[in-house]
Amino acid sequence: MLSALFLVISMLLGGVQAQPDKMWTGKAAGSSVQVISVDLNDPRVSLSVAVAKGSPYGVEPFHAFISRTKPTICVNGEYASKTDFRPIGDIVIKGRLVYSGLMGTAFCITKDKEITVKRVVYGHASDWSAYETVLACGPALVLNGRVDVLPEFERFSDPHVMGAAPRLGLGVTRDNHLLIVHTISSVSFLQFGRIMLALNCRDAMNLDAGASLGMYYRGETLITPGRHITNVFEVHIGTPAPDISLLYPQAVPTPMSPVSRPDPGNSNAKTAIAVSLCADSMGRASPYCPQTVKRRLLANKIPRPCPFHKRPAGE
Repeated sequence: MLSALFLVISMLLGGVQAQPDKMWTGKAAGSSVQVISVDLNDPRVSLSVAVAKGSPYGVEPFHAFISRTKPTICVNGEYASKTDFRPIGDIVIKGRLVYSGLMGTAFCITKDKEITVKRVVYGHASDWSAYETVLACGPALVLNGRVDVLPEFERFSDPHVMGAAPRLGLGVTRDNHLLIVHTISSVSFLQFGRIMLALNCRDAMNLDAGASLGMYYRGETLITPGRHITNVFEVHIGTPAPDISLLYPQAVPTPMSPVSRPDPGNSNAKTAIAVSLCADSMGRASPYCPQTVKRRLLANKIPRPCPFHKRPAGE
């Protein structure tokens, strides 16, 4: 009884702050959605982007980002090439341009957590000097309080991207709340724009989804991507975003390791051979993998078979 009374008194006196985020599921524009809302006016909140080791050609498991940067909330970021893993759009971390992709729509965040969403001029460098964090993906969904969806104008054309699918996006409301929105059902980009507008977004853009879709919230991985990914969007609450050396591992030079000679007793270590890898899992491709990439690998470094695409039952 005494502890409960103390808690009530503390809350009345402002001694206990409500957490600035919440997660809920419901309906918007006729579609089922899962939403994480974050009050950007709360000084405990900071935002960041993190990229994989070896970026722009590196990929990592979703849990590797979480282990390294320890966010409160984490979702996968922008689209990337399935052949060489390069992101499609610009990425700025801690005010530093770490990758230039020159396409799509950018989610731009100042040091004061003011957010602008704007289309990139395709093929032209943008000036991001006013922003602390930039993640460019797209297409745009809502701009200046209106549904504004022009994927072809932003140079999106992949049928796997253009068709209806469960989607993930970022939005900001007029009262400066960040919305991370996952559509549970398959929707088109235009439908997604209407959903984000129905959720009172002033501006919003699409993120990668499909096999890359990942969501982590307060210690629980809600959705694990079906492939390794190249970049993530993070929310940190209570502690600031970590140093750039963790968000962008290449930012701090490391001493080069001495080159080791092949073990003369292991002839396999000397031989690189061409291997087909599944573009989704990066395991050794089977005839059932829909997209593959070619790599030359040492014979003793060839990965295990793809775990995702197997012989259909009854075939």
